[in-house]
Amino acid sequence: MNKSDVLDRVDVQDIVSRFYAEVLEDVVIGFIFTDVARINLETHLPVIVDFWSDILFEENNYQSNALQKHLQLNDRIALKPGHFTRWLYLFARAVDHKHAGDNAELMKQRAEMVASSISAAISSRKKNDMDLVLKRP
Repeated sequence: MNKSDVLDRVDVQDIVSRFYAEVLEDVVIGFIFTDVARINLETHLPVIVDFWSDILFEENNYQSNALQKHLQLNDRIALKPGHFTRWLYLFARAVDHKHAGDNAELMKQRAEMVASSISAAISSRKKNDMDLVLKRP
């Protein structure tokens, strides 16, 4: 199969749809999406397509805060580095299924940055929660 680069929003939508079809069935992290976050694909997919289209094509449609949403999710279930590793694996697989090129690589690199940023924010938050303040009586 000849692979093309990620050229437009239609390609992004194809990748995101393929990713979610697989991740929702995944034995490692699927439950986070189905049982914990309880995502509604009808409303969630267009938001995620906006997110990735903004990254690749500077469309400026994404109007949410991915970090905040994941910190809220972490309040409900402890997200661990292994969860992000699995997410990255499935995401790269969805991109690589039909795409190769500069934008495909950028998408995977940005996914790594997003996962690292969210994971670091969660770790930092946990560290701050462990700080003790000693006061004299």
